Amino acid sequence: MSSAEEWNLGLRVGGALTIIKPGPAPVAEIVLQGRGVRRRRRAAGAGAIAVVAAIAVTIPSLLHAAAHTGQSPGPPARPLTVGRLAPVARNGVIGSGTVDGRSWTVRLAGQRGPVARAAGLPATGRLGTTPVGSAPVTFAGAGTGQERLLAGPVSPAVAYLTMQVTDGPVYRLWPVAWRGHRYIGLVLPRNLAVARFTAYSAHGELAYAIPFPAGGFPLVVTWLRPGARPATALSAGIDSSGNSSYRWWNVQVHMGPWGTCLVQTAGAGQVSCRPTRSYPPNAVIAVLTVAWRGVRAGITGPDVAYIKLRLRNRRTARLPVQHVGGQGFWALSVLRHPGPVASWTAYDPARHPVASGAGPPG
Repeated sequence: MSSAEEWNLGLRVGGALTIIKPGPAPVAEIVLQGRGVRRRRRAAGAGAIAVVAAIAVTIPSLLHAAAHTGQSPGPPARPLTVGRLAPVARNGVIGSGTVDGRSWTVRLAGQRGPVARAAGLPATGRLGTTPVGSAPVTFAGAGTGQERLLAGPVSPAVAYLTMQVTDGPVYRLWPVAWRGHRYIGLVLPRNLAVARFTAYSAHGELAYAIPFPAGGFPLVVTWLRPGARPATALSAGIDSSGNSSYRWWNVQVHMGPWGTCLVQTAGAGQVSCRPTRSYPPNAVIAVLTVAWRGVRAGITGPDVAYIKLRLRNRRTARLPVQHVGGQGFWALSVLRHPGPVASWTAYDPARHPVASGAGPPG
């Protein structure tokens, strides 16, 4: 499986992308980023300074060229534009626009469960014809360089979506029909800070999503109901004490309004996200697999205190479980330490076995 396919699988992992009702947690700091726009508009002087700073960061090449030609650079090019197409796709085109002045086009191809393609980027996996569960749209992605393709099927209830960029514009995304189903497709530049997607029906807001910034690109697995307060963001490194190869790989957990994401940060990196939910007390599941590093990581229910591994050399090793936000998390590399795993048993805090299985956990 290629890195693009692994990434795309991470987008759809978890079984259901559902609209959830989070508990009454404080608003995460990430949600507040877009509010700075309104504050700066109320203070014109401060707003002008902020705009100049943003231009210097976003398009330094234009400022450099103006300094040498003596001409005013004029209005800066937008890092992204998204066009509005006809309601029905022509030649499979479901999206078009520009990234840093270069044109992009997203096309669908295939019979059942089409794939999306854009020039210079790998194709997505099969998109399906309807969103997963009750989500207004299910995004699949492809590409991990400077640009990324996002595409997916859209619910019939959705009239359009908006994409809010932190301290930037709000883009409107229009579904396009193809072979009886509706889709959205776009190409995003790396590190375009997308703060929020919002889905609207003809009568008002349906749901919103705060994406997880995976590798500089937005990753959406959780949709919230209008007015729902997003969860507080929590982050922690998963304990791998006793693992001599820990510096060779590193797994972190990030929980927040986007859901629960496990991130392997070493090397090219790998991320897998799913909606945050309550698991059975004795659950032990695998969420993230990085085959070439032998890394495997996952989630447990609240009763799992640790996991004992039985190795093929007949030795045993203790795998710590770290609890964050009411869930347990574990990670190990079967290629480095402790070695090939023959079986495992999960224990509660009283050292009673609560679950077991063959091979690595999960």
